[in-house]
Amino acid sequence: MSGAVAGGQDVAHERVAVAPALELSLHLGDRRTGPEVWRARMVPGDERAASTVLAEATLHRVHYADPRWSDHLRRARTDLAEVGSAFADRELISMIDESSLFTESLCVISSIDVAPAAVGSFVSHDLVRAVAGVFDGDTIALVIPGAFVPEGGGPVESAGDIATRRAHWASIGFVDIPGTRAMLLPVRVRP
Repeated sequence: MSGAVAGGQDVAHERVAVAPALELSLHLGDRRTGPEVWRARMVPGDERAASTVLAEATLHRVHYADPRWSDHLRRARTDLAEVGSAFADRELISMIDESSLFTESLCVISSIDVAPAAVGSFVSHDLVRAVAGVFDGDTIALVIPGAFVPEGGGPVESAGDIATRRAHWASIGFVDIPGTRAMLLPVRVRP
């Protein structure tokens, strides 16, 4: 999507008039060498506007039963290596949310983009809540957009922009993962 404000997130204070619907798709790659890669999209609930995308996200999902899950994240994207390392530290995660230790999978929301027309609607919150509902048995983490050097190079966002994004996600229950530029949605605060 182009033209999204504040690094692709909606951080203003209005709501979308039409109830959005979630669409999920799975990229069928080699799951032996990488995570599941999902695309999540919020579209208006009105069928006449179904081709309009309000927000979309990329999810990287790994199963803890696979002993190479952390390596899969590391190889998928450089910004996921830090997240994988944090979740490999069971003591760290237990201090944040002990319930997250008892899930079978980790679902990392690695990017979120909001359409310019939906900025300020909090549709990103709706998208993440819907994803958390679908992946209810998973630990849900979020990479803070703009906090990492983009894959193609370029600058990291300013500390003020990143703080605004953290506050945006903290308002629905995400908590910081110490030593990372990522956040965790504790099981106890899920919808």
